Amino acid sequence: MKLCCWPLVVVAFVCLDSVYPDCFQCTGENYWYRCSGPKKCPYGENFCYTLYKDDGMRFSVKGCTKSCPIAGPGETVNCCFYSGCNPL
Repeated sequence: MKLCCWPLVVVAFVCLDSVYPDCFQCTGENYWYRCSGPKKCPYGENFCYTLYKDDGMRFSVKGCTKSCPIAGPGETVNCCFYSGCNPL
């Protein structure tokens, strides 16, 4: 009976680990040294996002979030939910 449970434990662990994506997490100011690769999102933060300002900057903020942020005036937000989906 114990041998039958181990595959279920392994599958559960793999599935839980894949719930939290790896997202790029940086700002326009720390772009070169913080955005070298995606990092695992904290517990409960299931979405990656990129916030763009309409002032000509490439992007303002990239990170993890619990829900997709609402764009303010002069902003655009792109959200996604899988690893590496908010690239440079």
